[in-house]
Amino acid sequence: MTGGNESCTAGPTSMSYLTCLTYILEEWTGVEHIGDYLSYAFYILWLLFPLVVVFVLPGVIVILFYVSILLLHIYKRKNELKEAYSHDVWVGAREMLATLWDGHGRIWHGYELHGVENIPPGPGLVVFYHGATPVDYIYFSARLHIMKKRRCSVVADHFVFRLPG
Repeated sequence: MTGGNESCTAGPTSMSYLTCLTYILEEWTGVEHIGDYLSYAFYILWLLFPLVVVFVLPGVIVILFYVSILLLHIYKRKNELKEAYSHDVWVGAREMLATLWDGHGRIWHGYELHGVENIPPGPGLVVFYHGATPVDYIYFSARLHIMKKRRCSVVADHFVFRLPG
């Protein structure tokens, strides 16, 4: 087994980093041909990766819903005293949640919003399709709030109000 001061490149033949790692793991675990087992494990991981992605996305969205609710609750408790002296204490909370959801939409989905300049300054109606979850509306309202400082009300299906939280 190689000692702490020795390396795999020291000696008559030089090895690649992965070959060296495999050699060290074989000596450390006592399992022969560990490279075959590792390549099989990487193959299974590559094969199941789409399944993992399918379950991770809804989990991240649900976690973000609960994080949003928790942040609003903390913000409310922190600003109870300020509420008596200011007109709208929720401005900071809206900015914080809009930034959180806009960041999630940009990083996870590459969400962009085009044509905001076509929305009239007064009241308007935006009609759009949403998939199984209404996250595209959340991304839209967050991006609209960041770009135009406008809030958007929604007329929604009963499913939206059945979401936990």
